[in-house]
Amino acid sequence: MAEEVRKVPLKPILAWEETRPPRRNSPQKSPQQQQELCVPQPFHADSPSPGNASCFMGPDSQEKDTLDYINAFLKGNEQEEAKKLEFLDRVITISRAALTRHPEQNLAAFLCKALLVEKIKELIDLESVDSLTSRVRQQAMLAIMELSKVKPLLRGTELSSLLTVCFSSVFSLPPAETNQGVEAALYNNTLNTMDELLKALVCEDEKPNLGVLQNIVEVLLPWTASKEVHVRLRAVGRITWLTKFISGQHKFKGVEEFRVLGQLVGCLTLCSAEQEQEICRSAMEGLHHLYAFMLWQKRTTLAKQSAEYLQVFREWRAENSFWVTWFTNTSNIAMMFGKYFNPSERMDFLLTAIEGMRDTSVHDSVAARHMLHVILWVPSPSLERVSEAVTSIYHNLDSISEPLAQQQLLKALVVLGNQYSEEVVTTLLGCSLSCDSVAVEMWRVLTSHPKTAGKVLRELLDRLQERPLRQHHDVSQQEAGVAPLAVGKLQHQLPVIVEQLHEADRDVISNAITVLRDILAGMDRQSASPVAVRVAEKLLPFFHDESSKLRVLSLTLFKHLLELVRGTSRRKMKEHVLRSLVPLLLLLHDERPNVSQVCWDTLRSAVEFLRWSQLSAHVQKKELWRGCDCLVACYKERAETFLCQAMAFVENPQAPIREAAIRFLGLTARQLDQQSQEKLEAICNVLKGLQQDSKSSVRCLALQTTLILKACKKHRPARASLQTLLHRMRLMHTRENPVIEAAQLCE
Repeated sequence: MAEEVRKVPLKPILAWEETRPPRRNSPQKSPQQQQELCVPQPFHADSPSPGNASCFMGPDSQEKDTLDYINAFLKGNEQEEAKKLEFLDRVITISRAALTRHPEQNLAAFLCKALLVEKIKELIDLESVDSLTSRVRQQAMLAIMELSKVKPLLRGTELSSLLTVCFSSVFSLPPAETNQGVEAALYNNTLNTMDELLKALVCEDEKPNLGVLQNIVEVLLPWTASKEVHVRLRAVGRITWLTKFISGQHKFKGVEEFRVLGQLVGCLTLCSAEQEQEICRSAMEGLHHLYAFMLWQKRTTLAKQSAEYLQVFREWRAENSFWVTWFTNTSNIAMMFGKYFNPSERMDFLLTAIEGMRDTSVHDSVAARHMLHVILWVPSPSLERVSEAVTSIYHNLDSISEPLAQQQLLKALVVLGNQYSEEVVTTLLGCSLSCDSVAVEMWRVLTSHPKTAGKVLRELLDRLQERPLRQHHDVSQQEAGVAPLAVGKLQHQLPVIVEQLHEADRDVISNAITVLRDILAGMDRQSASPVAVRVAEKLLPFFHDESSKLRVLSLTLFKHLLELVRGTSRRKMKEHVLRSLVPLLLLLHDERPNVSQVCWDTLRSAVEFLRWSQLSAHVQKKELWRGCDCLVACYKERAETFLCQAMAFVENPQAPIREAAIRFLGLTARQLDQQSQEKLEAICNVLKGLQQDSKSSVRCLALQTTLILKACKKHRPARASLQTLLHRMRLMHTRENPVIEAAQLCE
């Protein structure tokens, strides 16, 4: 590796034997100062407890001198390098003394270990990162290595904080190639000492502790994403060193605590795709050692000579021979590790891939995209912590500009939504309270994909219908209604839900309409009014849907929308109401009483909304054809629109609706001007097709209407009322033999 020259691990340099300054007599201490030092008696088999400590006497005066020096240094603010090295030398000495005299005892018998660690951290932190001329870093890490062997052991935040300072001090140094001579040797020695320190921290009682290893790795991983190449190289190098060490071990402590494997593999996979060859090679080697470690763990859980055991063994042998080739492709890496990951490790790998796709990431977004794609399709029983993935997608989507990476991220969301719709919906509701563009896009993708739309909308409906908790058993069991908190949250998702009214899946549409109904019911009028206008436009095509359930749902919601519209939204809504009149007038003939009744109710609300007294009078008296005549006469300019709407009903499965559509076509066609002859011909062609209808009444009416329209073409009046048209039809029955013959044939 260009960054360093790896040698056989050096024996720690005993700095106190090389540079120890002349001994100084300890200054005379006052009784109060002696009490503050709290120097206990030396270790013996029958040593009293630390609480009964007393000062050193006689043959232990050298140790007392060491403790005095350490205590004085802890209280002072020494800046001389020689004195810092002396302090570290004495810390090493006292740590070894504590371990040698009575291993079961801890350092508290001598000094407070936490104070020593904090002071050593301070010394490391004060070292310059612009150059490496001092041995303080190396000596400090040697002191930590000795301290780590005596109790209380370094753990948790204390260890993490110490490691952060060490890594920051060493990794931030200038690139190794800038060092020459003594400085280069000092750099290599410092880095080797760090590796030995990490090994000492991991290895306890000759057994590596994976819990400690995880602690170290968690501190190392952020450095692998540094903007500086030499920093990433140093971090990856330390990880590779550790993975090589554990891959050769067969006895571990704290195996159940090693929960960082997925994230670790993910980071090394990203690093293996780097252009910097030294980082790439180091990461590949680390992956090789991790794979061997993982397969070994897998083998320990399997019965020897079982088929699965032998398969794992064969893969281990093959990987051991061809790993250099195998680990050059990120998709291969994801596939190899993915099939052995547990659900949590798989999720960590996925989250790492998402982070690697960000524009600010130093890693290759293409490699991260391939990682994400493969890990989602690797056969696996399940995923854990799905909410973390949804949250990560939400926070990172806007920070990923590469189109294919964005597309892959949204595909991942669809996969998660299909398999874990409940967790995805619940999490996304929590993320999208602000209704930003990212949340809207995620909802749009989830509800526009055929595989996920139905599931997601059903989950939304479930959230709406959640009942508040009852505190007493005697509370009424009637429907509790929509939970106010849920009514969002879903309000912000209305645009997305409206979009789903184009879906082909009738269940999806029904769910969407139901969700919209409940959301709108919980909104105030001012907020609901503009939304109602948008929803009304989407509902019109479903008035004549083949599903009676969907017809009733859409008609009912449309009626409800009319009651919500206020203010300036009325003008926009008027257009949708006018477009609804023809479908409503024709659907009044629906054979299903529930549909017919809903149509009557909705038609009354529509006429009231328009404030049209003449039409309202006909509707109230159920004078349908007088109402149709009134509509057509008042809106002659809409004749072509009315005809197009009516033609959509001529193929309705119900004969009464087809008949009503034919009558309306004949009534409306007379309003066409001379420039609409092509439209009239199209209507006649449609009616000609209906002359082959299965119902005789439909056949007869289609033929009669065709003849009437042809007659209208020859003698087009300026205006004809319904009575005039009916009178003309009666005359045609007596004067036009073809009509009489057609009527006879229809019987």
